[in-house]
Amino acid sequence: MFDRGPNVGIEVITKHGFVLSNHIKIDQPLILVSGSPFLWNPPPRSPGFMPMKDWPLDTFKIFEVVSPKPELIMFGTGKEFAPIPEHIRKFFFELGIQVDQMNSKLAAATYNVLAEEGRRVAAALLPLEEKAIKPE
Repeated sequence: MFDRGPNVGIEVITKHGFVLSNHIKIDQPLILVSGSPFLWNPPPRSPGFMPMKDWPLDTFKIFEVVSPKPELIMFGTGKEFAPIPEHIRKFFFELGIQVDQMNSKLAAATYNVLAEEGRRVAAALLPLEEKAIKPE
């Protein structure tokens, strides 16, 4: 009935964001689901080994309402690999979504390949570096 066009993927990863395959530049975290990009406003990363340890599950609310649900979510944890905390893994497990995490470059590349193959895949991507908050 309606053709929404090709899936949107990641073409370039910049220091603070992403350039999408439709040539739109996004300078903030991003979620890709069902071939569509969504701006994402997660909490700041905590210092240390597990930067998402204090994130509330509301950060991932979109995955409760999206249909069809993805089979797999690729977490891009920024420039470096960071483990996903157990409470977030459990949230996705209860939704029936497998979780894989890696740095954002690898997560974007993997998302692009799987989406091109027609898999129901999502990506939650953090930029390589967080923007510094400017004092007012």
